[in-house]
Order: sequence, then structure tokens, then C-alpha cells
Amino acid sequence: MAYLLVTLIVLGVVYLGWRLARAYESRPTTRVIGPDDDPEFLRRLGGDTNPNPRP
Repeated sequence: MAYLLVTLIVLGVVYLGWRLARAYESRPTTRVIGPDDDPEFLRRLGGDTNPNPRP
């Protein structure tokens, strides 16, 4: 009976490790910021020196 319990525990640990490894692989990669996503670049293109003027 003890062998069955040990076998189930080992299989559970292997399964959890496999699931964690798969979750890590499917994690999205970091996003590359292009020129159209960069507010500083767009500000330089537009020539707007103060994009949020206070009244």
C-alpha cells in the first residue's frame, strides 16, 4: 500500500512539474515598441512642445 501512495505522490509531482514547464513556455514574449507606440517619437514628429497645456 505504501508503494502505491509513493507512486501517486511521484506521479503528482511529475505532473505538476510538467504543467508548470508548459505554462512557462506559453508565456507571451515581451512586446517590441515600434515608432507608432512611442509617445516621444510622435511628439517629435508633430512638433508639439507641450501636449498637455494647463488652462
